[in-house]
Amino acid sequence: MGPAKSRLKKKRKSTGPNLRLRMGFIAAVSILALLITTVRLVSIQGMDSMQLAEKALSNRLVTKTLPADRGQILASDGTVLADSVSRYQLVVDQQNVAQYKVDGKLVGAWGAAEALAKPLNTDPGLLYPKLVGDKRWNPVAKGLTSETWRAVQKLEVLGVSAEQYAVRSYPAGGVAGNLVGFLSSDGTAQAGLEMAYDDELSGTDGQQQYERGARGEIIPLGDNNIKDAVDGQGLQTTIDPDLQYYAQQAIEEQRKKHKAESASIVIKEVKTGRIITAADAPTVDPNSPGKVDGDDRGSRIFTDVFEPGSTAKMVTAAALLDQGLVTPEQEFTVPDKWKAPNDEEFRDSSPHPDEKLTFAGILAQSSNTGTILAGQKLTEEQRYEYMKKFGFGSTSGIGFPAETAGIVHPYKDWDGRTKYTVMFGQGMAANALQTTDVISTIANGGVHVPSRLVDGMISPQGRTLSTPAGEKQRVVSEKAADKTLRMLEGVVAEGTGKSAQVSGYRVAGKTGTAQAPAAEGGGYDGYTASFVGVLPAEDPQLAISVTLQRPRKGYYGGQAAAPVFSDVAGFAMRHLKIPPSTEKPELPAREWK
Repeated sequence: MGPAKSRLKKKRKSTGPNLRLRMGFIAAVSILALLITTVRLVSIQGMDSMQLAEKALSNRLVTKTLPADRGQILASDGTVLADSVSRYQLVVDQQNVAQYKVDGKLVGAWGAAEALAKPLNTDPGLLYPKLVGDKRWNPVAKGLTSETWRAVQKLEVLGVSAEQYAVRSYPAGGVAGNLVGFLSSDGTAQAGLEMAYDDELSGTDGQQQYERGARGEIIPLGDNNIKDAVDGQGLQTTIDPDLQYYAQQAIEEQRKKHKAESASIVIKEVKTGRIITAADAPTVDPNSPGKVDGDDRGSRIFTDVFEPGSTAKMVTAAALLDQGLVTPEQEFTVPDKWKAPNDEEFRDSSPHPDEKLTFAGILAQSSNTGTILAGQKLTEEQRYEYMKKFGFGSTSGIGFPAETAGIVHPYKDWDGRTKYTVMFGQGMAANALQTTDVISTIANGGVHVPSRLVDGMISPQGRTLSTPAGEKQRVVSEKAADKTLRMLEGVVAEGTGKSAQVSGYRVAGKTGTAQAPAAEGGGYDGYTASFVGVLPAEDPQLAISVTLQRPRKGYYGGQAAAPVFSDVAGFAMRHLKIPPSTEKPELPAREWK
């Protein structure tokens, strides 16, 4: 055998086993690839099935907000001033409505429209377009009462359901409306106590998640998760609703009579600081706030500033007596005009010859020149400090929306005229509550009691949580306060405040007439007429202020404000059953010879 033949045999011998090995390897790889592909297919199919199931579940899951009930706002006697009432929005699943039957007969959307028209008090033709179609959710009607919704439920119309929501209601209408405030159509607090206590009143919404069936029904055995809502707290105010109503009627009548732009009455308990009446005119009904101008929707008692005029003479008088610089019967010769060392000239409201008046007579006659003659004994710093101590230039602490602190410039910034005019209430500004606080402090023996508009919060369980009283602060000595009060009693008994007298009761008070700053362009436009007083003067229970802004028909405080004080104060005494005065006053002399 030759060499070539021998090599061929060797090649054939080695090729057979190698081929079989390669074929086996290929087969193994193919089987492994098949197994991997099968596993991946099974895995992918399983994952897809899970994802599809999750997607299907998510499509069936519905998350619904469970709104918290907003807390009530109550008057001091429990009268409801603000409440939330349930209303319903009717919605339909149009696909299910199409299957509606009556006595086994398919009547669909038109039959449903005919059935629903009666309880909804409308025409079937108006309802039909909202019921026909393929939408799974479509609103039909809003603002339904619970009675109407129950009537709809009795019809058992397929695919009809309702969503409950709350609407704010003000059962007392305009009574204390400027204080209470109101909500916008989307439930946002817009003014008053509704805004000031929005966080406490609104509570925290809850949430419900459930599976929805083909007809939109809740599947009770499906995934169900509920987070309960936390209802808001209620608000117990200090307002006496009967006295508030009477004061609102009285001040609105006086506003119209004197053709004033606005007016107010504040009644505060001297010893507790509770504001039992805060009446604004014009008044807003929170049920329809759009019926009045925007400026009339809040409370001007807190938000509007004005020069208090002669009512601020109470501060000058109390400060002088507290410093021991004058006595009530100290004698002064009071001219009609007075020129200061810096050549600034001042005059009284009407011309008069030189008058021999005591300090008490100066206050009774409300003399500007006399007030300056006595008041210049105070340093400028003392004048400023007493105004601040009596509350001018600071907010009340009540937290009423847009409450003003008033305007009291630092005494180092006073010009040559302002350092005198602040002693009779010009060159500075205050709100109605601040002027009420001044005489309340004097009537309370010189101790300031912070004003209160809220007695406490009411928990959703009905427990009342009292609001802590503010810290009292002594402003002037008890002796100085008592002497000032006796002088103020003379203002009503024998001076400019005679129209504020109340039959059977001793009254102490002060009139005020000041120029009103113009709304635009600077300068002045009209007047502010006011009266502040307390009664019974021998044991003061109530401090009352009356303010009229820009009256066009009679603008003096004794003419426009004092008479309505007399009317409302008299009603308050009878309403609160406060006994009449039994002692006659011992008033300081007003004149000297």
